[in-house]
Amino acid sequence: MQIGEFIKTVETTKDTVRYYEELGMICPSWQNNRRIYAPKDIQDFQAIKEMQAFGLSLKEVQGVFGLKRSNGCGSPELLGSITEKLQEQQRQLQQEEQELKYKQEQIGEMLDMLRFVETERKE
Repeated sequence: MQIGEFIKTVETTKDTVRYYEELGMICPSWQNNRRIYAPKDIQDFQAIKEMQAFGLSLKEVQGVFGLKRSNGCGSPELLGSITEKLQEQQRQLQQEEQELKYKQEQIGEMLDMLRFVETERKE
């Protein structure tokens, strides 16, 4: 498929696809001086978006794709790298979750105090 069909399939823009190509994360084949996108390119695009959704930066995703090219999909290096990045992301999310719980408790206490003061004023 050519780029028009590809961008419709993955629901993105031509600029995004070209940028991912520049970063070496999507590598279409060439036929008659045109890029031809295959199912593997769709899978790579979806993998990029999935890793970004997990909180990995584009630079980190690019590193993962570099390892994939160098060592293969199931290589211990690639799997270890992904595992490490996801564990770090999980730690960060846990920390953010604790901070949000603390803020939520603080807001709850503040609301309780305001309700108490409002009740006292009415009496």
